[in-house]
Amino acid sequence: MVNIEILLRLEKEDDWREVELLTREAFWKKELIEKIGIGCDEHYLVHTLRKSPEFVPELDFVAEVNGRLVGNIIYSKAYVLLPDGSRHDVLNFGPLSVLPEFQKQGVGSALMRHSLKTAARLGYGAVIFFGHSSYYPRFGFKEAKDFNITTNKGKNYPAFMAMELIYGDLEGITGTYHESPLYNVNPDKAREYDALFPKK
Repeated sequence: MVNIEILLRLEKEDDWREVELLTREAFWKKELIEKIGIGCDEHYLVHTLRKSPEFVPELDFVAEVNGRLVGNIIYSKAYVLLPDGSRHDVLNFGPLSVLPEFQKQGVGSALMRHSLKTAARLGYGAVIFFGHSSYYPRFGFKEAKDFNITTNKGKNYPAFMAMELIYGDLEGITGTYHESPLYNVNPDKAREYDALFPKK
């Protein structure tokens, strides 16, 4: 791993286009083009999340290296629906994006640790999300089933993870997890938005 100096700061509106470009680069997969007609939809997701009521701007961080934007993490509000119909508020994050040439150099880890620490300081109690089960446990995430929480379809699997930011926040919380409906990306709208970017 190369030693680089990483500057973390809140995203500004002036960063939006560049962040979407780097997100596109971070997730683009040629094999997806044949399947869904686009190499990724995460840049469109970032675009839509920023305009949603679930968006948490105080946890929308970018990473800079030598003045260049190389990474971003974005958070949104989510909740656990309890059996009695009440809701327990939690956070969701993603996408976590790092330019390919800066991956495995600590950028993603720096964004994760800084944003989780900030979220806890701001009083958010827990984070629940879907991600790579081989990567995120290093930050303290466990399988959501350890907290008696399932997906909105009542399922559990290693990629569905949770973490308390405030000790005991998920104690006694049993139910189904619900994130912003924007995560169910409309592929037609994603392709239409991607046409505004340089052709890959």
